[in-house]
Amino acid sequence: MLKIPCCNTCNNEHLSQLENEISKAVDEGYDSFIQLQQDNIFYWAAKILYGLFFKEMSLNIDRRDPLAGTIMNPETMEKFKTLHLLLQGIRIPTQYIPVKPYSLFVFKMYEYDDDDWDESNFNYFDNYFSTVFGMKMNDIGFILCIEDSGVQSEFGKKYFDKYKDKTLHPIQLKEIYAKINYKQLLAISSPRYITIETNNERVVQIIQPSGEVFESWSQEIYARGLAYIWGGYPNLSFENIYFAPDKVMSYLNNEDGSFKQLPKHILEKIR
Repeated sequence: MLKIPCCNTCNNEHLSQLENEISKAVDEGYDSFIQLQQDNIFYWAAKILYGLFFKEMSLNIDRRDPLAGTIMNPETMEKFKTLHLLLQGIRIPTQYIPVKPYSLFVFKMYEYDDDDWDESNFNYFDNYFSTVFGMKMNDIGFILCIEDSGVQSEFGKKYFDKYKDKTLHPIQLKEIYAKINYKQLLAISSPRYITIETNNERVVQIIQPSGEVFESWSQEIYARGLAYIWGGYPNLSFENIYFAPDKVMSYLNNEDGSFKQLPKHILEKIR
């Protein structure tokens, strides 16, 4: 239902082709989705995020007070000029060296019937400050760090790889999102980009941050973010999931760090 300005060529050729490719893969399920080129998942998801922020430049922050301004303003939108640059890869063949400008994590999810009371087959979450984007579609779940120069994929590979052959419950996807989102908020510096472009192709060189990449992790602050993301579940407030000085409830891992396999329906237990 979201509509934003777009030229006919980009909309009817480049974006339409991308949308059709993603739509077909989603309809066919997780096994088809993971065969997609990661760049195309990145472009599709980043396009949604950028489009939402762009749309918010025309939406009042308070409908009752038209003079209060819009949700997003042109000055703040400048923060996403690099994202706009990267999005041109939809229409211009682009090679990224030596790493991707993003980190992408894809997971197999439980799929629910349309009339299932327990969970939904669709969920979406993002964070303007960290530009971390997450989505659940049927049996597909993914989390994308839009502009982290692949650092999260690099640092978290060993940790997140253990979930790749598992089937996750939506509450577990949200927990992973909370971890990645908070980690990205701890990033000390941003990557840099050097672009070489011709009429029909371009190369983008990604320069990752060096030295100390992240500030120190705080279990208490992480727990506050997790409680917010888990806000739709009963009895999972900050007071119920954080145990000072450094214990945080997890539906993802057991005490020994191994994966906690959850049943498809758990909401009654959470209540």
